[in-house]
Amino acid sequence: NKQAMQLEAAAAQRAALEKRLDSARAASQPSEAEVARLAELAKEIKALGKRVGEGEKKVGAADATLASLQEQVLAVGGIKLRAQKSKVETLGEQVSGLQQAVTKAEVGLESKTAAQAKLEASLSKQQATAEGLERQVRELEEGLKKLEDDAFEVHERFKACEQEKALK
Repeated sequence: NKQAMQLEAAAAQRAALEKRLDSARAASQPSEAEVARLAELAKEIKALGKRVGEGEKKVGAADATLASLQEQVLAVGGIKLRAQKSKVETLGEQVSGLQQAVTKAEVGLESKTAAQAKLEASLSKQQATAEGLERQVRELEEGLKKLEDDAFEVHERFKACEQEKALK
């Protein structure tokens, strides 16, 4: 009884799965309209490929014609036109070289400016130190002068005392 019920359930499940499989297969197949549209698109792609090939041929022919015309223009202008063209190219190279030199000079200037700023800061610091030392020297000289004056006064008093002692 129990096994029979399990068999029936398994059979029902199998039937449902087969139904889902058939449904999935049907859904994965393109419709006739889609197949027709794919064929139509393939034809359009092939036609566009031919047109692109023809366009490339025309562009190649136009490039060849343009090169020929440029050569003819150079031939008509002759040596003078070629010389001017060469001069323009040479001037372009010189301009490029000058631009590089200017860039290099600007970089050098920035570097030198930074170095100058450092030196100016160092100089300012050294000047402040020198002013402090000069002030100390002046103070010491003033102190020395005062000591010399005091020593002179003591010496004068000593001499006066000596004279006074000699008189007694």
